[in-house]
Amino acid sequence: MSLTGGPEVVQLASPQSYDRAQAANGSDKIHAGETLTCTIPEDQAGGSPAAAKAYGSADSHWGERLASADSLVSVRDVKLSSPNYKAQNPKNYDYSRYVLPVSETEIKEQVWRTKLGGLPEAPPSPSPSRGSSISNSSGTTLASSNTSASSNGNTPEQPKEPAEPDEQQAFINRLSEEFRRIRSFTSNPGLPKGDLKPLDGDALEQLESRLSIDDQDTPDSWIPRSAELRRLTGKHPLNAEPDLLRLFEAGLITPTRLHFVRNHAAVPQLHWETYRVLMYSDPPDLVSKPREWTMHELTSGAFKIIEIPVTLGCDGNRRREVNMVKRTVGFNWTASGVSTAIWRGILVRDVLLACGVRDAPENERWYLNFEGADLPSSGPYATSIPLSHAMDPTNDVLLAFGMNGRVLHPDHGYPLRVIIPGYVGGRQIKWLKKIWVTKEPNKSHYHIWDNKVVPSFIHSKTHPLAKTFFGDESTACWEQILQSIICKPAHEERISIPDDSSLEGVYTVQGFAFNGGGDRIERVELSLDGGKTWRWCFRHFLDSPLRHSSKYWAWLFWSCDVKLKELVNAFEIIVRAQDNKKMYQPEHITWTLTGMMNNSWYRVRPNSIHEPGTSARIVRFAHPVAPLDEEGGWMTSAEPSRTESTHDPSTALRTFSLEEIAKHNKMDDAWIILDNQVYDVTSVLSWHPGGPRSILMYAGRASVEPSIEYKNIHDNFAHGKRDECLIGELTEAGIKAMEEDAVRAAQELKELKEARKGLALQPDSFTAAKLVKRKPVCADSTLYTFELPRNSDGSAGKLGLPVGQHIQISLHFKDQAVLRSYTPVRPVLPQEEDGTFDLLVKTYLPSEGESFSPGGTISNYLDCMTEGEEIDIRGPSGGIRYYGSGRFEIESKSRHFDKINLIAGGSGLTPHWQLIHAILSNPNDTTLISLIDCNKTYDDIWMRDTLQKSSEDHPARFKLWHVLTSPPEGWKASSRPILLTTGCRKQHLYPYEQGVAAFVCGPVGLVEGIALPALKEMGFEEGVSAFGF
Repeated sequence: MSLTGGPEVVQLASPQSYDRAQAANGSDKIHAGETLTCTIPEDQAGGSPAAAKAYGSADSHWGERLASADSLVSVRDVKLSSPNYKAQNPKNYDYSRYVLPVSETEIKEQVWRTKLGGLPEAPPSPSPSRGSSISNSSGTTLASSNTSASSNGNTPEQPKEPAEPDEQQAFINRLSEEFRRIRSFTSNPGLPKGDLKPLDGDALEQLESRLSIDDQDTPDSWIPRSAELRRLTGKHPLNAEPDLLRLFEAGLITPTRLHFVRNHAAVPQLHWETYRVLMYSDPPDLVSKPREWTMHELTSGAFKIIEIPVTLGCDGNRRREVNMVKRTVGFNWTASGVSTAIWRGILVRDVLLACGVRDAPENERWYLNFEGADLPSSGPYATSIPLSHAMDPTNDVLLAFGMNGRVLHPDHGYPLRVIIPGYVGGRQIKWLKKIWVTKEPNKSHYHIWDNKVVPSFIHSKTHPLAKTFFGDESTACWEQILQSIICKPAHEERISIPDDSSLEGVYTVQGFAFNGGGDRIERVELSLDGGKTWRWCFRHFLDSPLRHSSKYWAWLFWSCDVKLKELVNAFEIIVRAQDNKKMYQPEHITWTLTGMMNNSWYRVRPNSIHEPGTSARIVRFAHPVAPLDEEGGWMTSAEPSRTESTHDPSTALRTFSLEEIAKHNKMDDAWIILDNQVYDVTSVLSWHPGGPRSILMYAGRASVEPSIEYKNIHDNFAHGKRDECLIGELTEAGIKAMEEDAVRAAQELKELKEARKGLALQPDSFTAAKLVKRKPVCADSTLYTFELPRNSDGSAGKLGLPVGQHIQISLHFKDQAVLRSYTPVRPVLPQEEDGTFDLLVKTYLPSEGESFSPGGTISNYLDCMTEGEEIDIRGPSGGIRYYGSGRFEIESKSRHFDKINLIAGGSGLTPHWQLIHAILSNPNDTTLISLIDCNKTYDDIWMRDTLQKSSEDHPARFKLWHVLTSPPEGWKASSRPILLTTGCRKQHLYPYEQGVAAFVCGPVGLVEGIALPALKEMGFEEGVSAFGF
């Protein structure tokens, strides 16, 4: 990869690098029109030269051919034409994966457009294995009118009791030190700290490396996401927050993997090397030199780079508390929809000046518009801010390309986003596509109808005055709001009080606070008596929190030491903050339709429980609301729930079984289960605000997940529309099966994850594995060696695949991952683990003419891979596991066999090889094996020499017989489907009796057409003594 007119990659570092970067580029000026070229060396193109020439090349215009009705496009064409920039320039990327810019459906469905006949059967592969509270009626706690402190701070406040002299002096000393430190702050110059880092050092502390299984059927399959992020709106799109205590304990700089995420749609699949952002104006005379910018131009040193800590908070932070007062139109953020990161970028004003932006006349107000590359259901996500705000260099409005020392994470705007310090999160557009100057505010749907706070009497978006209020800029959320939160004691935290003497101890209440506009938080206060009196909380700042002598862009942490007896005997613990205008947070929640900008006092309630038979007690703390759909917060809803259906119970509903519901899982026929009732939601798919995919992923599925997610994000309008779709209810058997299966699956997953700690292969996430070697074994088959990630101590990773089971491979296409199961041929035994594994794969090449076929999706992709590229693996999967000495676990049942027949067809040999190798490697394992290996030609026989040697070394334990469709001259083994003849069965298979089993793996025609019928004639019973891998 090369960039015309500049070095291959110039990463940004200290100011001293600017001159070097400019010199490397050969100019100190900014040039438009730099073009990107990419060449894949022939020896790195993957696959055999003949296959590449015949079945696709990097020069093919596959997009045009795919749109044509007269040509075939294969996975090979797309893979060879789509550079893997991450493999070429890993420093420009994080742990996100390479994505093929096509869907498997587009490839597979070409046959119907071309009308060239039916699609041949896909090559076989093993099937993948398919987790006392008190409140008033309003849902908030109200201090009585005669005791509550005034919110404007004018009420004199006295300590509850005089402090002891030594205690008072200690407080004065600590307070003086806090004031002294604040006075010592000097402006942070924002100098970048070195180059953007590669994926080493603290990478695994900052970033998630594994892919969640929850994302694999979505367009975001390629994005690593931490399991610690709690998903608020289902699987897709991602809207997630960390646990509040975990967020606090992570420190003043939030690790990228824990940073809250707000997405409206699928994350755009963008590349540093090909990315462009357009800057212009409308009308055009506001900017004299409109142009597109590349990442190279923006980051190579022509513009000054700064790096500063900035706190971002969602406008809807703490909305779940508002929803407890009365349902809003938004979903349930708790108090942890806020994070602080170190952002690296360039001032947007500098780029605007380079484009020749004019000064706005004094009598006009111009706007700076931003639009992202994502595609939400209601149109582009765009917004605008006053241009004057962006042009003020002390506001630090950034075009950011770095986060916590590395490139942006895809969920946070890779490769370029806007950061507007002190503003709400809804204005900080990710995946920037366009930046333009206008004389009017933005007119997009999301600018008008989102991130607004309208009067409380606007109870719906259909209110007669709603359009007027939502359409006016005065209701827009701009600067962040004054906020303070209690993190410790945490929700559901428990303190044991063995006896009264323990109450003399001290507990440190802790939390965080932040503000908008760069204003410093002047104080944080704690109350234990409903707001009658307030205690000083000590503030803990970042090392260099100050910008431009007056701006504070990041949160602070606070703490307050409290005697335990005061803490546990309080009705509630309250925190509030004060800004530099001496204004406090309001005491109570003010309900609005959007539920945004809630910053009322944050309250935590202790509840003491005496342990029976002892003098000890347990103090349990409850926050206002619990995360997600969990119960346990002290707030209760003040309005009747509409999550229940309004169906008249006197009218009988038709009942449906899980089997019947499973048939309705398509765009034109979609049923889902909500709270054990069945809904035909086909009519909803075309207009659903979240798009059809968020519903279709649950269509026909027996899952409790949609019920949980529905309750979190829907309002009464949605409940009404849902009720219109009600067609019946689940059978009692179906309800019981779903409940039991959910409990069983959760427990099994928990136990399996615990047992597999430290292994690369995990049951609920995908791990990247790098191709390090490829070796052709015959004309159409290749042995691929993949390297596992190393452990944190530098040691080699371990696969940990049980004998008899498979790994699931995930490759990422533009709409979702494509998953297939394969069985590694190495390692089989623990002593063979060396940090790598081998896959033996047959490539099903594309074919044209009468037998029109695009070929195998996974096998062609693998054949086109170059060393250094990655796949993702998960496991173990499969219903068969071998423990040794004839002991099996098959579909959760323990079984024992003394003799086993193995029937393999082509690539179906690999799971059989696991069994053979495991048994023969143990001299104490007396299990007898007979293998019939079926192939087309002599050259197609996999592991021919290895199998032959095993049979010669263990003639009494392992019998081997080959069957070929087209045998060479002089071939002494079978040359026809021997399983159809009684004599051959008797000669090469153990007859059925107690303790004898048969295992089959291969093409469908062999398994279902030949092997299973023959085994049935011999007396074997499928699922009892005959099994398929």
